[in-house]
Amino acid sequence: MKEFGIPASAPELSGATDSFRFLSAPENVLVFTLDRSGRCDFVSPSWVSHTGRRRSEELGRGWLERVHPDDRPTVESGLKAALQDIQPLRQLFRIQGRNGAFRWFVNHGMPRTDPTGVAIGYLGLCFDVTAYQDGDFESERTAQHMISLLRHTRLIAVVLDRRGHVEFSNGSLCRLLKYSGVELMDYPLFERLAVPSSQKLVAELFPDGEQAPHFPTEFETGLLNRDGEQRVVAWHAVVMRDRVGNPRHTILIGDDVTELRQTETQTAMSAKIFAASHHAMLVTTLTGEIVEVNPAFTTLTGYSRDEVIGKNPRLLQSGRHDADFYAQLWKRLLETGHWYGDIWDKRKDGSIYPKYLSVSVVRNEAGEATHYSGIFYDISERKTVEERLDRLAHYDVLTGLPNRSLLMDRLEQLAEHADRDGGRVGVLYLDLDHFKEVNDTLGHAAGDALLKEAARRMKNCLRAIDTVARLGGDEFVVLVPDVVQRDDLAQVARKIVDALLPPCEIDGRSAVTVASIGISIYPDDGSDVHDVVQHADAAMYQVKQAGRGFYRFFDAGSR
Repeated sequence: MKEFGIPASAPELSGATDSFRFLSAPENVLVFTLDRSGRCDFVSPSWVSHTGRRRSEELGRGWLERVHPDDRPTVESGLKAALQDIQPLRQLFRIQGRNGAFRWFVNHGMPRTDPTGVAIGYLGLCFDVTAYQDGDFESERTAQHMISLLRHTRLIAVVLDRRGHVEFSNGSLCRLLKYSGVELMDYPLFERLAVPSSQKLVAELFPDGEQAPHFPTEFETGLLNRDGEQRVVAWHAVVMRDRVGNPRHTILIGDDVTELRQTETQTAMSAKIFAASHHAMLVTTLTGEIVEVNPAFTTLTGYSRDEVIGKNPRLLQSGRHDADFYAQLWKRLLETGHWYGDIWDKRKDGSIYPKYLSVSVVRNEAGEATHYSGIFYDISERKTVEERLDRLAHYDVLTGLPNRSLLMDRLEQLAEHADRDGGRVGVLYLDLDHFKEVNDTLGHAAGDALLKEAARRMKNCLRAIDTVARLGGDEFVVLVPDVVQRDDLAQVARKIVDALLPPCEIDGRSAVTVASIGISIYPDDGSDVHDVVQHADAAMYQVKQAGRGFYRFFDAGSR
């Protein structure tokens, strides 16, 4: 089981159940023990956490109820034989989690014996290997990078599954809501805690209990904490999708804007609130002249009060937004009396920074508009985290190339352009021949080094408008837009094969790999982009069967 990071052997353990309790701490290892008759007498906290059941329900034969029905006979017969022969045992089977989904586990088990060597039971250590079994290790590795990033940021962060249930919550969210991370695990966050005014939005986000296909990038909700206090959070969403494009996880990064919203409900000219607020504030006339700013404004922008009074807020513009952006801002402000969102502005020293801006119309007692008020604050940290999350969501961690998700997004866009302009898009699906041998003889570190070198060589031999993406393992896809004739793609394939041929030096040893390439063309080989990719994959497989190391075009008649 070395491929799963599990030791090939382990020392025999003996004694009472308490001897094994130290093993129950790792969350990713489920521990159980059986007595000599094969009945369960202990499960670890991690086991209970995974199944979502009471410990008493797992004892006896109860633990088998969560083993997949198709795997149960093999598990029972294997355990029975191991108990009789007092032999170690390794099994691969599925265990159902609290959310109803099954995950793959490898059970590395061993007999429990008394000091005289007589069998008194059995110990099982179950390691979660779902990512390896499903062939989705790269996604799992990306997820681990994301969780590490979210755990250490001061921003509010949560990961939801497609039902809107919590898969991960960081300390900032726990402190905001006054719930522990354990309490929030698998918790329907918005369904249970959203305030009444946010329920309509929640219904749009998760219609019929499933995430909406077009999930908004930014939205705002009110949430009730444990004490019944309302907190308002402005969210930014990053949706992680599976191989066919369906939502798999959604990462939400949030700002607590409760104070900002409370301030907006007060009179913008209230001196006490105005001066004390930690958020930058300014007030303008209806024609755009600044009439007042607060101390936080001068701290953030670098402008003194005297430097901006009578000036237009345009002096803060960064130049990153076009005229249409500001036209839409004013259209919404005039129609609704309010606009809020992220915007890039410029300080007095010329530095560009991102900020969250909320602009409102100020009215007098007669309901007439008299001023505009703006409240804003620096969101540099949030933008940094968002950019890193976006990169993890769309780029391969090892090679830095676009991943499957970004590849399909780009192919969809190229296909739309091709449909509109009558163009064609080439898809080259390639696999590194004999890559497994490099892993087996030189080790996984050498394999990773070879993948990075292959990625570098492919990028160097392609045009800037071409895309090379890594799907996982040793599989890559190249997108070539604006194809005029088939020979254009044949030339690209030959360049890639030639670029990969020279040996790669890794830790003083030479590794050689060649590419097998399958080629398909959109829309010649299919009107659906997923079909076109599969057709290129099929052509690549035919190359492998025929000898490897060259290219072949998809032929519907040869399937």
